[in-house]
Amino acid sequence: CKILLMESKFDASILEAFFLKYYLEILKSLYLNVNSLILKSKIYKTLFIFLITISSYAQALLPFVENYSKYNYQGDNQTWSVVQGNDAAMYFANNHYFLRYDGVKWEKYSLPNKTIIRSVFVEENKVFSGSYKEFGFWERQKGKMVYTSISKDKKLFNDNGNEEIWKIFEFNNAIYFQSFNEIYIYKNGKIETIHLPFQISYAFVVDNELLLATIKEGIYKLNGNSFEKIKSWNALENNVIHSIQKQGNSVYFF
Repeated sequence: CKILLMESKFDASILEAFFLKYYLEILKSLYLNVNSLILKSKIYKTLFIFLITISSYAQALLPFVENYSKYNYQGDNQTWSVVQGNDAAMYFANNHYFLRYDGVKWEKYSLPNKTIIRSVFVEENKVFSGSYKEFGFWERQKGKMVYTSISKDKKLFNDNGNEEIWKIFEFNNAIYFQSFNEIYIYKNGKIETIHLPFQISYAFVVDNELLLATIKEGIYKLNGNSFEKIKSWNALENNVIHSIQKQGNSVYFF
């Protein structure tokens, strides 16, 4: 009986040790899992805060963008030119319509001859516009835009021609209206016409010089009524140039 009792006590101690070890393993596993969850939680919290911060920073850098469809302004699909006036309103050459938007309300106008408006340009309180065989300016009067024609009855355009004013700009204290074949200079109430011996895409003011980008013959400089070809840019022949920009000592063509 004594021997059996001793064996029984020995078996009990082994069993207790086994359960104690198993219990400790469980506690260790739980401890590691809890620590892992806490660590993951901290990582997730840190990542979440980081993403929120980046998102807020990005929103602070990016401008607010709002899109408008033709159903908003009740105009045409195509807009050829956009400028901002000295009154902070935006003006659009919107095909058959001249549009004005002040951030709250859209206004829509048409030319007296109902032609397509290709270009707009702001000078002081006037918004100049160019269209088919027509150019003039708009002024704000009694809460509305009122149009005054500059070219009307001046017999500037050839009856057989197809002149549209695609660009308007200021140069040497005069307003230039440019088509593909002619340039009309408006200064002190008078208009001077320069007939181009070639077809151009656009005219550009670079370093206080007027450059003409021809369709086939490269770039020319306009000196008064004479044309001087820039031979160092002959590689641009037979290319349609949409923009000429100078940055530092480099000139870029687009």
